[in-house]
Amino acid sequence: MKKKWWEVLPICMLTLFSCGETTSDPITSNSLTSNSTTSSASSDTDPIPMVFDSAADYAYDETSTNENGSASYEIFVRSFYDSDGDGIGDLHGVEEKLPYLAGLGVKTLWLMPIHPSPTYHGYDVTDYFNVNPDFGTLADFESLVSEARKLHIDIMIDLVLNHCSIRNQYFIDSYNDYLAGKTGEDSKADWFNWGFHDHLYNGTYYESYFDAGMPDFNLDSVGVKAEMSKIIKFWIDEGVAGFRLDGVYYYYRGVQDKNIAFLDWIKNTTKSFNPNIYLVGECWIADGALNPYFISKCDSFFRFGTATGGDTSLINLVKGYGRASNMAATIENNETVMRGKNANAYSSYFLSNHDQDRISKNFIAETNKAAASLYLLLPGTPFMYYGEEISLVGKRTLSPDDFSDVKRRLPMVWSGTDKTGECIFPEANRQDLNNTVQVTEGVTEKSLEPFSLLKHYKKVINVRNKYPFLKNGVFTSLCTALNTTEKSVMAYQIASGDDHIIVVHNFSNYNVQVTAPGTEIVDEINTSHRLPSLAGGLLTLGAFSTVVMK
Repeated sequence: MKKKWWEVLPICMLTLFSCGETTSDPITSNSLTSNSTTSSASSDTDPIPMVFDSAADYAYDETSTNENGSASYEIFVRSFYDSDGDGIGDLHGVEEKLPYLAGLGVKTLWLMPIHPSPTYHGYDVTDYFNVNPDFGTLADFESLVSEARKLHIDIMIDLVLNHCSIRNQYFIDSYNDYLAGKTGEDSKADWFNWGFHDHLYNGTYYESYFDAGMPDFNLDSVGVKAEMSKIIKFWIDEGVAGFRLDGVYYYYRGVQDKNIAFLDWIKNTTKSFNPNIYLVGECWIADGALNPYFISKCDSFFRFGTATGGDTSLINLVKGYGRASNMAATIENNETVMRGKNANAYSSYFLSNHDQDRISKNFIAETNKAAASLYLLLPGTPFMYYGEEISLVGKRTLSPDDFSDVKRRLPMVWSGTDKTGECIFPEANRQDLNNTVQVTEGVTEKSLEPFSLLKHYKKVINVRNKYPFLKNGVFTSLCTALNTTEKSVMAYQIASGDDHIIVVHNFSNYNVQVTAPGTEIVDEINTSHRLPSLAGGLLTLGAFSTVVMK
């Protein structure tokens, strides 16, 4: 929920590769960008020949499905798919697209707030026990859960416990009880923090960190916790498999010990109803500050620092800033610290979400594919943001009057020509922002296009789903084993018990040759249409490509 944005350095154009009928590779180490170095296993000037991959499209292992997978997909329901023609995305629309999501390999759907709310985004809830009528009914939600289960898809919903809507009856009752000096078990006077000088309601101050329309709950109130327990049980009974916990850093405004204690209470509460419910927390702070939060019983946290944290971020690494070995070392350190605090915890990696500019603004051509290969093949639970797989466009403009995140939550494009199900601009009162030049081809076109970004996502997730142990696997950097000065080549092992894989990525726009960290190539993602090879202890890998080894 935290309103935060960042700007990245301008990207330089990278060399693209021909898919023509050639038998040797024209790409040489002379095509290096200015911030790259050559491999110690190859000449500074000689080309590294590779055999052209003549496949017509990506190949998929049909035995690898989402049933035991861990890839997740975030959906802003209002913008996803409209099933009834009113221009607003709805739960039936999500249900209609379940086969598409299952085919993509998705295991979990995270639905952004689905409760009644006066705003387009829904993070100010007026009724925690119902569905926003724009999206349908509780019966529609139950149908979605039922149909999703048939396709081995879990449903996770946003759980907003830091605050609610100023129009919520909780807040109105609390105000009246506070003014009346009412006490006792049936009083809601202490449900909110009155007298806290954030905002005024009818002349009375109250705590509200994010917005005047979102008063903060008093999480120390016995009555609040009792009501939240009812809310949690209600949605577990409705069939949710997990909760995304909104704004956990702000439960007690950054007071770490209190935040952790409340997270423990949430986990204990959910566990008392269903021990298999999982929790993913949004704690938008640097990884070093986040790591102590893993001492809580929360299953996972989003890794904001890894996604956007300068040179040691996934985005900047793929763009050519920083070194792959440093990124691998950072991930290994974070994963090690995490497991030291909670042996059962796992990280949730991502590239962007609903509070950030669309990732499409950062990448061009094959760099987008390389970024997907990287984060989707890390341990834990990777989270895609809807439309990421078709390069959906959307970013907040640099205007003091444009604080809305609506352009980051624009309608999904299902077809460039058939507009059935396409949603309208989601924030009705901000039509002044309805000016984004969107992609002209959608899922329909990209599903037919050989080697499209959509098919690349499907390929990488297909590879991931072959190895269910990745979710809880231990990450170990193998970059030193590459015996190279290449800054854009990463190698690591993910292991769990007797199971393990070795992943090698080449984020550069040229072929590389490094010391092989494994003895066998078991999966390959040939982004630049060059076949990897393993000979004489050396691995030759094409530009922007990935191999999985044993």
